[in-house]
This record gives sequence, structure tokens and C-alpha cells, in this order.
Amino acid sequence: MQLLVLAGVHFLVDLFGGMLPAILPAIKAEFVLSLSLGGILLVVMHLTSNGVQALTGHMRARRRYPLFMYLGLILAPGICLLGVLPRSGGAFAAMLILAAVSGCGIAIVHPEALRAVHRLKTIPPSVSTAVFMAGGFLGYASGGAISTILVSRFGFQGLYPLVLCPVVGILMVIFLKIRMAVEPESFSTNNAANPENRLPFWLLYAMAMPATVSTLFLASLLPMVLNDLGFKLTFGGFSVTMFGLGGTVGVFVWVGIAHRKGELLCSIVAFFLAVPFLVTYLVLIENKMAIWLLFGLGFCSISAYILMITLARAATGPNLGRRMGFIAGGTWALANIVFMAHLPAAQYFGPEAILKFTPAGYVLSAVFGLFIMFRARRQVKK
Repeated sequence: MQLLVLAGVHFLVDLFGGMLPAILPAIKAEFVLSLSLGGILLVVMHLTSNGVQALTGHMRARRRYPLFMYLGLILAPGICLLGVLPRSGGAFAAMLILAAVSGCGIAIVHPEALRAVHRLKTIPPSVSTAVFMAGGFLGYASGGAISTILVSRFGFQGLYPLVLCPVVGILMVIFLKIRMAVEPESFSTNNAANPENRLPFWLLYAMAMPATVSTLFLASLLPMVLNDLGFKLTFGGFSVTMFGLGGTVGVFVWVGIAHRKGELLCSIVAFFLAVPFLVTYLVLIENKMAIWLLFGLGFCSISAYILMITLARAATGPNLGRRMGFIAGGTWALANIVFMAHLPAAQYFGPEAILKFTPAGYVLSAVFGLFIMFRARRQVKK
């Protein structure tokens, strides 16, 4: 029950994180923003919701009471207040504040929630991580569909009721008396018997980065690309949802395989398999039925990322809080810096041109994963 509640908390906070990319075309039209300003708004949201994780992951490392989880659930729905902003030049600064507040709330929930998941000793780490991360990706995916439906029907005021949803999460965490793991307790649950499960954390971080950049570009730019191609706002939201649903379903399949073959090998294979799905989708993007290819893409790419988080739980290097903060947030923060650097190119060439380079990220992650795997096996032989 605690795992399901933690997955539900992850669903809620990531739901707010998934709203902004999907409704950005409506924000641009309502508040008369350029693509560059809209991209900056996305970057602020994503940088805070991910970068702050890396900054706060080491905080309260010896504490078990999930204070940041409560605080984050209160702050996360800040982005739902877009409807109160004036339709004038000063609105953009207020948007940035709302995005930053919401992002900080999303961020501080993640490291503490992952530490709470790690405390559940009776559930295998790969299973508990998969359930928790699947809740988050499902939330991010659902945010696109839910927000576009509400905004299309009721305007930005339709987002107001979502502000009350985190109250349920707070009450459930209090009722179940959920507490967090600390490093000595967490370390004892790691599978140290297999050297491939005790990999250097920073190598895993480097492996995750190229794929994370590609996933961020895809999730952020796809609704705008589809809008430019003449599709409705809701179709862009459902496209991102289909991508997330693939990951939600896929992770449970891959976890079963990884139990026999190993998380590292499965993440490498999954990254390689993501490439043909993505390339085919980009070729057929103007066809509505291509949306099903996004399910296959998420089935592979998102599942691979979740398997890497499982590996990071047992990795060597920083303490548990920092590992969770960097792998679950630091990767996305750095990816947002790359995204921000490409905004002028997206403005000049168009977002669809930028998406054509996204398959390269999954290839690079898979190739670097092979390097890590062969390196680990050489060390075992020694």
C-alpha cells in the first residue's frame, strides 16, 4: 500500500510537470508569446523541477520524516494558476514565477519519495522502482491529455480544480506513516553480489544523458510540431500521453526480463530498439495513426531509463539521496540546458527540424552502455 501511495504521489507531481509542454501552443496564442519565450518558460519549469532535485538530494540525509514530500505537494500545482494572470506584457514574468514555484515543488518530492521506496525491504528493488517510476511517467503523460482537454473546454480556469488533488496525497502519506530510508539501511538491501549491479554512478549518469536529451526534446517540442502541422491541441496532448503510456506498460515487461538478463543489458537493448520506432514516427508524423509508434518508443526508451534508476540505487559513488537526485533530476536539468541552447535553432529552422536529430541520443546511450558493460566484465575477470 505504501508503494502504491508513493507511486500515486509521483503521478500527481509529474502530472503538473507534463501539463506545460502540451498547453504551450494555447499559452502562446492566449498571451502572444514567441517560440523562444515559450521555450524559456519550459526551461524554467524543467530546470527547477529537475535541477533542484540534484541540489536538495543530499539534504535531510539522516532524516526519516518526509517533510519535503508534503511541501512539494503543496507547491507543485502552482502552474494551474495561469488563468489568474493578466493578458498583458507583465504576464510573462508572472508565468516564470509560477513555473519556478511549481518546478521546485515537483523537484523536492522526488529524492525523498525514492528514499521512501528504497525503505520497502519486502519488495525487490527492481519492482518497487518500476512501480514508482511508472507512476511518474503515467502522471507526466496524463498531464498532457488532462490539461489540453480542460483548457480546450474551459480555458485556463479549467485547471483550477487540479490544485486540490495533492491534498489526497498528503493525507495518504500521513495516514500510512510513510518514512524514508537512510544510507546504511538502504545499502544493506542492494544486490552487491553481482558486480554489474555495483557500477560507478557517474558512468551511469553519463550513459543516461544523451537519451534524456532526446526524450526532453521530443516531449517538449512534439505538441508544438503537431500544432504547426494542423492537428488540434488535444491531439498533441494525447500524443505525449501515448508516449508515456508505452513506458508505463513497458517497464513491467522489461523488469521481468531484467530479472533474468540484468538491468544494464536490458537498458542497452531497449535504447537500441527505441531508434527504429522514433525514426519511423518522424517519417510518418503527418499521419494520425503514427501515434501508435510513440507507444512503442516509450515502451523501450522510458523503460530503459527506469532500469538505469534501479542500477543507480545500488551504484558506487555519492550517497543515496544524491544518487537519486542526480539520476532522477540532474539528468533532466542538464538536458534542459542543452534544450535552451538549441532554442535559437528551433526558432530559425523550426522545431520539426530539431526533432530529426533525436534518434542520435538513444544510439549514443546504448553505445556507451556497451562500454560500461564490457568494462564491468573485464574487472570481474581480473
